[in-house]
This record gives sequence, C-alpha cells and structure tokens, in this order.
Amino acid sequence: MSAMGSLTLERDGGVPSVEDFVCRLLRHETMVWPPAAGAAFAAEFLKHAGDHGVLPLIHDRIQGESVPDWPAGVVRSCREHAIGQAMMELRHRALLTQVLATLAAIGVRPVLFKGTALAYSLYPGSALRPRSDTDLIIAPEVRAGVTAALEGLGFVRPPDSSREFTFYQASFVRDEVGGAHALDVHWRINNAELLSRLLSYEELLRRARPLPRLGPDAWAAGAVDALLLACLHRAVHQCQPYYIDGVARYDGNRLIWLYDIHLLAGSLAQRDWDELIGRAQARGLLAVCLEGIERTRECFHTAVPETVLAALRPRSPEIVASYFRGGPVRQHWMDFRALPGATNKLRFLAELAFPPATYMRAKYPSERFAWLPWMYARRISGGLLRRLHGRPSAP
Repeated sequence: MSAMGSLTLERDGGVPSVEDFVCRLLRHETMVWPPAAGAAFAAEFLKHAGDHGVLPLIHDRIQGESVPDWPAGVVRSCREHAIGQAMMELRHRALLTQVLATLAAIGVRPVLFKGTALAYSLYPGSALRPRSDTDLIIAPEVRAGVTAALEGLGFVRPPDSSREFTFYQASFVRDEVGGAHALDVHWRINNAELLSRLLSYEELLRRARPLPRLGPDAWAAGAVDALLLACLHRAVHQCQPYYIDGVARYDGNRLIWLYDIHLLAGSLAQRDWDELIGRAQARGLLAVCLEGIERTRECFHTAVPETVLAALRPRSPEIVASYFRGGPVRQHWMDFRALPGATNKLRFLAELAFPPATYMRAKYPSERFAWLPWMYARRISGGLLRRLHGRPSAP
C-alpha cells in the first residue's frame, strides 16, 4: 500500500498516479478517467481504493454522474463492492441495535468510537464507511456482565492474551450467513499502558453525543474527542499493524482514516477547535494531532484555520510523540514506567513474557511439539529475531 506523504502527480505518458487520482475524485475535482490509462492502471486503481477503504465513497461519487469514459469493468466492480458493503451494513446495524438494547437493559451504556461512530454521525450513509468491526468502550467493572450478555446473543470470544496490563480490550465475533460480525469491547482506549490513560471511559461518556440513526441506545464520542482519537489511531498504525486479507500493514495514512479526520475537522466550530487545542496540550497530543491534520490537508485540502495549526505546534518535546518514534523495546519500557508501583511493574513484565496457555496454543495451533515451555521459547526467540531485523512484532 502506498503511503500518502508525497503524492506523485503524474507518471509516464501523462497518466496521473493512482494515489493522486483517487484523492482528486474524493475532493470532487475530477470525474474524467485518464484517457491514456490502460488495464494495469484500472487494476491498480481498484486495489488501491479497496485497500484504503474508499471504494464505497468512490461509487457514491460516480453513481449520480455520467461517466461514459470510465471502463465498464471498473464501474461494475465499484457497484458490486458498494452493494456488498450495503448488505453487510444492514445486517450489522440490526445486530448492533440488538447488542446496544441488551446492554442498556442490564444498565451498561457503552460509548462507540472510531469507524461505526463516525459512520452514523458524519457520513451521509453508514455503508460509505467500511470497517471490519465496531469499537465500543465500557467501564472496567462491567466487563463480566457485558461478556455474559454478548455470549447470550451468540457472540464468541476468540483466544486472546487476556492480560491485565498489556491488553485492555476483548474481541467478540458472531458468524452469520454472509459474513462474521465483530465487536471490539474496550475498557481503555488503547492496549499500550502509556496511551491507554489519555482518555477514560468516564470522560468520553460525559461528553458523548446520541446517534439517533443507530437507535435510542447508541452514543458516540463527541466530535472533539473523536478527532483526538482519530489522530491517535492514525499514529498508532504507523508502528502497529492492521490487516487486509490477512496481511499485516504498517501505515497510518490509510485514506479512509484521513477522510474521517477531514470530515471531523469540517464539523468543528471555533469553540471546538479551542477545546481540541486545550485537550491536546493537556494530554501531550499536539504533535500527533498536527501531523494527522496536516497529512489530511495534503490529501483532501481540508480547511483548517491557520491559527489552529499554529497552536498545535508543540513548544517542547511531548512524551506521546517520543513514544511513537521509539521502537518496540523503547515503547515497552515507556509502558513499564507508566505503571504505578513495583508489583504492577513485575506483573506487567510477567504478562508480556508469558501470555496465558490458551492464547499460546491458539497462536501455534500446528505446533507438533505442544509442550508449553517450548511455545514460550519459540515466541521469545521469534520476537528477538524480529527486533534484530528491525521489524515490529504483531500483537
């Protein structure tokens, strides 16, 4: 996947780069298919737009326009992808409404954030915002009740590391005809100890806004918090993987994430920008927000007041920016230092080195030599090799 840091405007033969063409489409600057573009460009276009999660947006852009110069196969692929996404969204919405009503009945009020929250608050149609799961955050003390409620609805929890200090979320999956539906239930916003404390469930709930398009029990992070989280999410994936078709990708500049930032920025009034600056400064997120917004402006020419950009430039080094610049070893060290008390620090190290047996056996299902100490040795040696070669470890 191409990073969007420096868009190539044109390549040989007068054909624009795929990156630039996709961004120009999303900026509503063109509807003309490049005349000299051949089959290779068309295939690259579909893959790039699909990997970046913007094919439904492109289909929405072209369906109301006359595009006689577009290859029929490209138009058909966009339409088929959009129809599939819309059908999946209908099923997911019905299931999510049921989940939220069930949680409300037991007194739990989750706050939705990231993709689903934005799909139902910013996008004209929720199917225009593809995502692989729905993220929601709850109070830590209600985890057992939420787990029981979701299992009662047919969700299962795949094996994970189930740790206290290195894992602050649980995934739940329900398989249905047409595809699986996944929920990521968080009790902190991030698994990294240092990052997990930047925004709490309590403050997100206090500033949450209703999502009437999703139902009476749906609440989402407020616009300012949503923008902080979107910029943080982008920064996280500069060094932590996300997956497309089972392949790990390390790139925070996925276009759909930048388009989230674009829409969020466009929804803010001046008082909201003032709040964003204040919260970012208090949490050491000025540099993270500035980088995310500047990258979004490069792609989508997002209108942001110059005074805001100036205020987001940090006057001194920030610990969060330092965290993202560090490698895995430094990040673990910073997470270790963020924990209070010697006992917590020791438990953190133990959990990091020795995840639960259920997780290890799920991670190495084909391991013929199923002796648990051997699995731990393999995990540790594999992590050391990745670090020696400069590759981040998968979570």
